[in-house]
Amino acid sequence: MQLDVLTLIGMASLESKLLDGKNAGYCSSSDEGEEQGGWQVAKDEDQHQANVMRHFGPSMNTGAKGVLNEFAAHQEQAKRIKEAKDREVLRLARKGMLQGSKAERDQAQISDNEEEESLENLRQRRLMELRKAAAGRMVEIVDKDQFTKAIDTCESLLCVLIYEPDDEMCEKMTHVCKVMAADYPRVRFIRARSTLLEMSKAFTEQALPTLQFYLNGNLIGNFIKVPSLLGGEIDVDSVRKFIRRQHIDLVYGNYMTDSDCSTDEELD
Repeated sequence: MQLDVLTLIGMASLESKLLDGKNAGYCSSSDEGEEQGGWQVAKDEDQHQANVMRHFGPSMNTGAKGVLNEFAAHQEQAKRIKEAKDREVLRLARKGMLQGSKAERDQAQISDNEEEESLENLRQRRLMELRKAAAGRMVEIVDKDQFTKAIDTCESLLCVLIYEPDDEMCEKMTHVCKVMAADYPRVRFIRARSTLLEMSKAFTEQALPTLQFYLNGNLIGNFIKVPSLLGGEIDVDSVRKFIRRQHIDLVYGNYMTDSDCSTDEELD
């Protein structure tokens, strides 16, 4: 059943519709909507971006410089561990206690190389995500009328993040949405604070972050408390896969059929 936007916002409270809303059925595709001028693009402060990346993984460093510092720290730590192992090997060899074969020594060297490669991959992945998050365009909703207008006038796939600042999972979801905004130009991404939309305190404390998708003004995806749907964590890959399982096509900004989803899953 498709939910009309006026019904969603006018005839009943937005919050009750968010909590009770079901995923709507298939909606036909349309041309990509034009960009609307004069709206505020979400640009988080440096500290907010730092919080995003700090919570995004095990790292305690953020930003491009922080990632490089982290990589250097990992290298230094790995170097100290290797030196300690070498000293222990030398000590055992002098005592005649070392009986490892050449194959075992070669395997140990391979393990060291794989560890260094893993650290390099981590650095590259985080730098790439930082660049995408910086490039991704996400509109910040500043009042309820603008929220309604965004849904009513969008003639393409619209992704709505309902969030609150200084919330760990909302910060992660913001980062993910900005990365996806850079990857999927046919989808428009906006976000709005739950308090701005006059949600209840209970909703703000228990239902965030909430992710919604509209196609040509019709609600096709309504996902309350996203982390609980993803096993308690949020990252770009898991969110992408989850959205695809809901028949939402971010690449073409459309709604997928069952056969489309099955084909994509076979390609994974």
